[in-house]
Amino acid sequence: WKKFIRWAVRRDTTLSLLGVPRPQRLQVERYYKGGIAQFIEDSMEAVFAKLPLQNNYFWRVYLTGEYTTECCPEYLKKENFEKLKGGLIDQVTTHTTTVTSFLRETDSTISRFVLLDHMDWLAFFKLPYLREEWQAIVDKAAPETKIIYRSGGMEVDYVEPLQVDIKGKVHTMRELLHFKPEMAKELHVKDRVHTYGSFYIADLKK
Repeated sequence: WKKFIRWAVRRDTTLSLLGVPRPQRLQVERYYKGGIAQFIEDSMEAVFAKLPLQNNYFWRVYLTGEYTTECCPEYLKKENFEKLKGGLIDQVTTHTTTVTSFLRETDSTISRFVLLDHMDWLAFFKLPYLREEWQAIVDKAAPETKIIYRSGGMEVDYVEPLQVDIKGKVHTMRELLHFKPEMAKELHVKDRVHTYGSFYIADLKK
């Protein structure tokens, strides 16, 4: 059975169904001792043996299909949910569009970007779109902007070489991003989902 599991997780079809593109799998196979199967095994050990389960609402809902009043997202806790119902929800807006399209259309500047892991897909299949996205981020970034993102791979090597234009001068994102590796490393270990290979925190220089 264990051999079958290891065989299955090495298949592109299996991992694509889980939202993992082939280049991500290849990177994990290259950089993680034991490859993708060992990475998944170690991730599950971290979730169920090293991290506290009593407040891990991510895996609780995976396993049971529901939250509890004690183990749920912050916005569902009684005191916070009451604040939402009391008018705070009116400050939340949703947009069904791309990051680039939203930034091009908004008149506001943005000071916080939570990019998750969508860039893995753009980097490997639509790199010009990723360049456009970072240009839009730089164009609409407010002073003291902070950015976080993660990757299914063990390291992200596609962001820093990207080039953007600022007032007619070309810069690489390597020049503009000030990373905080120690803070990112500390928080990544505590990640309750624990299925991502790397995590990044950066300030955007303006």
